[in-house]
Amino acid sequence: MKCKNREGFTVIELVVYLGVVLGVLMINLMLIKVVQSGNPSEALFWRSFQSAWTRMTLNAKAENISYRISIRDKDVIFFPMKVKKTHYDEVNEERISVPPSIHVRSQRSMIAHDDGFASPTKIIWLDSDGNVKYNQKIQMGWSGYHVERNK
Repeated sequence: MKCKNREGFTVIELVVYLGVVLGVLMINLMLIKVVQSGNPSEALFWRSFQSAWTRMTLNAKAENISYRISIRDKDVIFFPMKVKKTHYDEVNEERISVPPSIHVRSQRSMIAHDDGFASPTKIIWLDSDGNVKYNQKIQMGWSGYHVERNK
């Protein structure tokens, strides 16, 4: 019996090759995620900010109330301005602590009206060395805000 010359990969060789390539890609993706995550307390702060913003917009729509958002070095406060008597006894302020690794360039106070309108605002967050770390843009309407990290 005569063997034919074969060129190329067998199925087993192809599966092994794809497995190695997939493994290398997964390791790179995990490393990129670790590098981009930065400070975990900052990631927690931004998740908490997003949750508070969402609760504020839902409460404002449901209860027809406006909110004052006060952004300071140590904390961010979401405070209902007009509380109408409803089935809720009281709507409390929500306070989020700012991690020590960042602080706001200048304190801000703004109002998110019950119709969803908020004046467009740009908030600059600095690192401990005074360099710009995040640019946060508050937009009109319930579209909310957008945070960009400076490299």
